[in-house]
Amino acid sequence: MLLGADQSIARKYNRAQILNRLRVQGAASRADLARQTGLTRSTISRIIDDLMEEKLVHEISENQNSFGRPGTLLALNPSGGSAIGMEIGVHFISIMLTDFASSPLWNDRIEINDSIDSDIYISKAEALITKAISISEQKKLSVKGIGVAIWGMVNYQTHSIHFAPNLSWRDISLESRWGKLFNVPVIIENDANAAALGEYYFGNGQGIDDFIYLSMDIGVGSGIMSKGRLFRGVSGYAGEIGHVTINQKGTLCNCGKRGCLETEIGRHIIIERYRKLTSLENIPLEHIIERGQAGDPIARKIFDDAGVAIGLGICSAINLLNPGAIIFGWSLGEAYNLFLPAVQRTLREKCSPGFYENLQLKPSRMGSNDAVYGSIALVLDEIIRETIY
Repeated sequence: MLLGADQSIARKYNRAQILNRLRVQGAASRADLARQTGLTRSTISRIIDDLMEEKLVHEISENQNSFGRPGTLLALNPSGGSAIGMEIGVHFISIMLTDFASSPLWNDRIEINDSIDSDIYISKAEALITKAISISEQKKLSVKGIGVAIWGMVNYQTHSIHFAPNLSWRDISLESRWGKLFNVPVIIENDANAAALGEYYFGNGQGIDDFIYLSMDIGVGSGIMSKGRLFRGVSGYAGEIGHVTINQKGTLCNCGKRGCLETEIGRHIIIERYRKLTSLENIPLEHIIERGQAGDPIARKIFDDAGVAIGLGICSAINLLNPGAIIFGWSLGEAYNLFLPAVQRTLREKCSPGFYENLQLKPSRMGSNDAVYGSIALVLDEIIRETIY
């Protein structure tokens, strides 16, 4: 219970508790919810009545309670609305439409070749969102919000895209533009933060309140979950682990600094190293991973070196934050078993023993779909776990 809080805040908090428990555990009776939350039966009933009126919760069946009498079960209502999630990456846009219970209804992905012009991205993204809204309307579902995961730094105070180095974007405000255009709430978030929330809601972060999500593709980023919430820092830039310096005399990074982790393990870096050692041109990262899985010694050596760089990059974060797990996403998740031994070796050498001994290392459950699922989670998080602070 919140001591000293006014009734409206306490009501929001209690409502969020109920919605989140139904999300996490599935169907439950009113008696179950009262017992789990410590709320009175009358309070539970009032909140459930409101949620049912809003069509966010519905009654689904009856079960036998401890006295042998039938008890009605409650669950999140798939027909309570829809959520639109979008990921804007380098040369692609992915989109997904789900119902309120997070079941996918439609998805699409388009490639945007040979252009990093923000106007082109934005116009194509708007066309995709318009289509998603049309599909939602056909299914008679109201859109509850649009979540957007962007490959770049998002200023949490101004709700704008501050800098996306691999897209060459600066100071672009999509949240206000799309909020006015589509007349629904819009939440913009860094892709690694969104992916971390996606893992917390739907993936291998379920049940872990403190973990670091690490992703690698063209860029390298991380999202930090702390006490079950995204840790963003003052402006929203926390987690830019790809720009942690691990080699002061290293390669010049797109951010303008030298020797960033991103210059040691990014997609293009691994491809270029493999090309130089094999003279094979135009081989995609996915094929290098497949060759490594098949025992190719050159590919295995490259991923072993990448594992050392990863270990160096995340060791300080582990010592500072003491997370319960590190979850590896995108290409890191696909190559997990190739770099894992080197990561483990490096962490044993560099991390304080008490921090490493109980640390879980896991691949992402959703791989390259982490961020788009995370953008769905952004919308649900605003509704299901209302911010009251």
